[in-house]
Amino acid sequence: MKLLLLVVALLSTSAFAQQAWTETFKLPEGTTYRARAAGYDCGTFGSTYVAAPESFKSKGIEFKQLSADKDLNKFLFEAVYPSSEGKECIYGIFLDRNRDDKTLDFTHSLIKTEEGHEGFCQETKNFIDTELRSVAYEGSKRGLRYVAVEIVKETANDVCDTGSVRVVFDRRFVE
Repeated sequence: MKLLLLVVALLSTSAFAQQAWTETFKLPEGTTYRARAAGYDCGTFGSTYVAAPESFKSKGIEFKQLSADKDLNKFLFEAVYPSSEGKECIYGIFLDRNRDDKTLDFTHSLIKTEEGHEGFCQETKNFIDTELRSVAYEGSKRGLRYVAVEIVKETANDVCDTGSVRVVFDRRFVE
């Protein structure tokens, strides 16, 4: 019986560790909602994900998580990518929600590296800043489990016939 309790305790600790969130950047208003990046889709929620579009994949950009404030007005996306020197760049983009046209609009972005060599991250930072200047978003109808953000808009690409590619964030996603 003691062995069974120990196994259950270890498994629950392991599951809890997987749910731990690491935040490099913080929303000034505080974070109430978080969701991990689950994959990319072509404009429809579902369980099938597609590959990252080549424009993001070629730069090694990997979205990690989305954070939002209590009122769902301020958003933060975190991503990682390699610098021109091969070191990891941690990128955070801060966006304000525009409820009228259902977009998230760029306010500013930050980058961080362990070594403090942010200059080597600048080219890809500028690319992401431009691509995510104003992005359409959609929340799923089932209790806002999913939030999708359009990162490629109506542009011919290698992933989706519709031209629209979205990164999907899942509030219950566990890696």
